[in-house]
Amino acid sequence: MVVASISGIRGIVGQDLLPSELVRYVAGFAAVKPYSEFLVGRDTRRSGESIAKLVCGTLAGQGAKVTDYGVVSTPALFRESRIKGLPALIVTASHNEPEWNGLKFVLSGRGITQPELDGVLEAKEKGAAQVRGTISSGVKPSYNQELIEMYGKGSAAGVSAAVDLNGGAAIGHAPPILEGLGCKVSIIGGTPGIFSRTIDPTNDSLNLLRKTVKERKSDVGFAFDCDGDRLVLVDNEGEKRTGDFMLALAIKNILPGLENRAVVVSADTSRAVTDVVSQAGGTVYRSKVGEANVVSRMTEEGSSLGGEGSSGGLIYGDYNYCRDSMIAVSVIVKALRKSGRRVFREVPSYEQARVKVPMDRKKGLAAIKRLQKEYPEADALDGIRIETSGRSWVLVRVSGTEDAVRVSAESKSTKEAQELADLYLKRVKELG
Repeated sequence: MVVASISGIRGIVGQDLLPSELVRYVAGFAAVKPYSEFLVGRDTRRSGESIAKLVCGTLAGQGAKVTDYGVVSTPALFRESRIKGLPALIVTASHNEPEWNGLKFVLSGRGITQPELDGVLEAKEKGAAQVRGTISSGVKPSYNQELIEMYGKGSAAGVSAAVDLNGGAAIGHAPPILEGLGCKVSIIGGTPGIFSRTIDPTNDSLNLLRKTVKERKSDVGFAFDCDGDRLVLVDNEGEKRTGDFMLALAIKNILPGLENRAVVVSADTSRAVTDVVSQAGGTVYRSKVGEANVVSRMTEEGSSLGGEGSSGGLIYGDYNYCRDSMIAVSVIVKALRKSGRRVFREVPSYEQARVKVPMDRKKGLAAIKRLQKEYPEADALDGIRIETSGRSWVLVRVSGTEDAVRVSAESKSTKEAQELADLYLKRVKELG
C-alpha cells in the first residue's frame, strides 16, 4: 500500500508504487501550483534513476522546464528550491529500506502542507501540453560552498571525524564540507547505492562506525540516511548517541547566537532539548510529529530553530526549512574545535525506547482513541502522550510514513524506557 503524507509519497517499487501512479502524483503536483519550471533530484536507490526520468518526462510533457540535479541530498535541493523560488521533486523514500522509493514535494524551499497534498492527490490529470517542455542537467548546487563560508573555512581545523555515508546522497556533501571546515575525515560506505547497514541510522547499531571511531581515535562519528537529512552521532569513545542527544547538542551550540530563543520540537522529542533551551533562557513549543508540522509551528512562533529527536533531524529555518544534517555536523565540529570532547558531557542525556507494530491506519487510530478515553488528561496533540512517573513519558501515535503504530518512551534508564514502550505497545495490540 502506498503511504501518502506531507512527508511524501512512499511505496515498494513494482509492488504498490507503480509508474502509472507516479505519473499521476507528479502531474497532480504540477497542477496544484502554476509553475512553469521545476527542479528534480534523487537519492542513490537503484530505482531512483528510472523514476527520476519518469518524473522529468512527465513534467516536460506538461510543458515545464525541468532541471535535473541527479543524485543530491534532500537538504541541498531544499536549499536550491528556496534560493531560486522554484518547486522541486525529490525521488526518495528517505529512511525507508532500499526496496522502497517515493516522492518529496517542495515549494520554494518548504515542504507542502496537508491542503496542498490533498490537491496533489485529487488533481485531475491534464493532457499533454501543446508545446513540450525541456529537460537539462543542473549545475552543482551552491549548498556545499555556502555552508563552508557560513561556518568559516578551516574553522574546525584539527577535529577528526569519521563519516558513515552508507552509500547515500550525503556522499556528495559530508566529506567536502567537513574537509572545507578543516577536519580530518575518515570515510566508510562511500560507494553510491551500496547499503551495508540499515538505511535509517537511528535504528542501526552502527558497529562499523563505532569501531572506526575507536580505532582511528576520531573526535566524533556521523551516520546519515539515504537522502542525507537524518543524522546520528557516535562520540569519541565509540558510543552511539541518540538522535535526541544530537539535536540537543546542536541546539545548545546554536541558541546563544539567536535573539529569538523559541524552539519547536516534535511531540516525541526528549526532555534534554527542554533542559538545554531552558538553560539558555528560551522556550520550547511542541508540534505534531513530522518535519512539515515542526516547520509550520516554527512559522507560527517566529522561531528559527527546531527539530525532531526521533529522526535525528535539526531544522535551522534561517537557512533551510527541512531537516539538515550538514548544519548539525558543521555546528558540532566547530563546538569540538572550541571546547574539545567535553562537549559530549555538557548535554543532559535521557534514555529512550522506540518500538512499532504493523497496523492498518484505521485500526491504529481506533486503538489510540480508546487509549484517550482511558487517559482523558493526557496530551492529544499527536496521538496520545502520557506523562507517567517522575520525568518519564510515553507517546503512542500512528505513523505518517507507513502502516504502523509507533510507541516512544523516555525515562531515567534504558530498562525503564524499554519496559514502558513494551507495555504500551502490548496495550495497542490489544486495543487494535
